[in-house]
Amino acid sequence: MKLDNFLLILLGFVSCSDEEFEGPLVPPVSPYENALNTPLVFVDNLLNTSTSYNAVRIGEYLWIDSNINHYAGESFSKEDINLILKRYRIDTTLLKNVSAQEINKYCGPYYDRERFEYLEDRDICVIYEGKNKVLTSGWGAPSNSDVRQLFAMCGNATEQDVRTTLTVKAGSNPVAKAGLTYWFGPNNTNKYRLNLMPSGARFNGSQVWKLNHTLNDVEYFNVETGDFYGFVEAVVIPTWDGRASIDDYPHTDPTKYWHWMPVRWCRKLTAIELGYRLFINKAQSEIIKLTPNASAPGGYSELPNGYIRGFYVQFILNNPNPQKTVAQIVAMAKSLYQ
Repeated sequence: MKLDNFLLILLGFVSCSDEEFEGPLVPPVSPYENALNTPLVFVDNLLNTSTSYNAVRIGEYLWIDSNINHYAGESFSKEDINLILKRYRIDTTLLKNVSAQEINKYCGPYYDRERFEYLEDRDICVIYEGKNKVLTSGWGAPSNSDVRQLFAMCGNATEQDVRTTLTVKAGSNPVAKAGLTYWFGPNNTNKYRLNLMPSGARFNGSQVWKLNHTLNDVEYFNVETGDFYGFVEAVVIPTWDGRASIDDYPHTDPTKYWHWMPVRWCRKLTAIELGYRLFINKAQSEIIKLTPNASAPGGYSELPNGYIRGFYVQFILNNPNPQKTVAQIVAMAKSLYQ
């Protein structure tokens, strides 16, 4: 959604850069080169500011390896953090020496819906990509299907597979303390260097919150605007068509939320950058790889983003000795929560 005439005073941004950027966007003429890191410059055309980020390759996507963090989010105190830890029955002394500023650095910032939509206005917020700083379209908050494809790049896309593949290793930052929560266990690999943190989210209004500790252990809390939920217990990010979460299981929700959440950006590589197009037949029994300019053969359609495509990339396309068949990955995808 574009916010015409929406002027938002944003705190905490960096000063304007004198760097020159190439533009307008020139579509790449050769497949994307899979570098370990892709430098990015985030430019705010309204405020005339620029900030550097880094992107990592995960399958068919580039993902920024941190939250969007150069705008000030909704403020919070250490007392707010201690409150949610107590509600989750976590020892508050484990983060005794970690400041609210450090928590905001590694887990936040937490943006309200208006700021999220400001970021999604492509007349204002754009990305210049690569060493040559080329204005590149396609960057922004992921869709639900984009996130499902990310999940499918993590083993069998179970909660444990997704969590351990994408989350930082214990000790990698002041909040990621071993023993604080199961999220910082010994099996974390941070395989793609996405540096995900279980930041949770924050309520945008007063309500009654039902917290299930276990099946037979349930508590109800009267929460206020800005109170945390899911902190060090879940990942919650807004998508442009809903919300994605990793809690009891990885899932997406097609509902527009006004809760305050950290924001991640990604970009799907184009067919030319990938060097191929993928098509699936109506029976979902065969997937074929054709050239970037190919049209769908009779009885086939473009393979959409999501679980099936992610599993295909992980288990078959990127695997010289595939251990799974198309029928198996389709069955895996259909068995998962959407």
